[in-house]
Amino acid sequence: MIVGNGQLRLTRRPFAGMIDKGADFFMVDGVLYCSHDFKIHTWPNFPHHLIEIVREDMMKHPDAMKSLAGWENLLPDEYVWQYIVCRFGGLDDEPDINESGEVHHTEYVDCKLRGQCKYEGKLCCSLKAQDGVISPAEMAVLRLSNQPIKIIADKLFISEDTVKSHLKSIKDKTGMPDKTEVAIYAHKKGLINE
Repeated sequence: MIVGNGQLRLTRRPFAGMIDKGADFFMVDGVLYCSHDFKIHTWPNFPHHLIEIVREDMMKHPDAMKSLAGWENLLPDEYVWQYIVCRFGGLDDEPDINESGEVHHTEYVDCKLRGQCKYEGKLCCSLKAQDGVISPAEMAVLRLSNQPIKIIADKLFISEDTVKSHLKSIKDKTGMPDKTEVAIYAHKKGLINE
């Protein structure tokens, strides 16, 4: 995905809303977008029925609502925006809202506040694999999984054995048989953008 001169140009394969009646929310350079019904919308000009689905979903998550209420300097007209950004703001291979209007919370948003935000895990989602949650240390390795082990170790200032240990844990949790499949998984989750 590339943004330049106020234009959004998508450089990855089509995703929900571009090719169907589903919807996907994503943030690029501080702008919140929604793909739906073969169009890309910018906040606050999202289709009203999608905003209503999000509002209904908010009511089902009291921890998220409490987090929004406690967020300093967040104005009431920003609650829905912040919920979407924290809950759905990444771009992955799963629709945020499918064609039937069902909300999917499978998305890990790569926020700069990870590890520092007091609402982490309450408002946003952890990356849940089929057999466990990816830890922060594993996430760092996952983001670099398309590179050789030595380079991952050098970039993260850890040993190659530690990288191998994290990769084994990632493989166990995701069910991916090898490092190549792990890297493909990371690409599908929007964690590798190269």
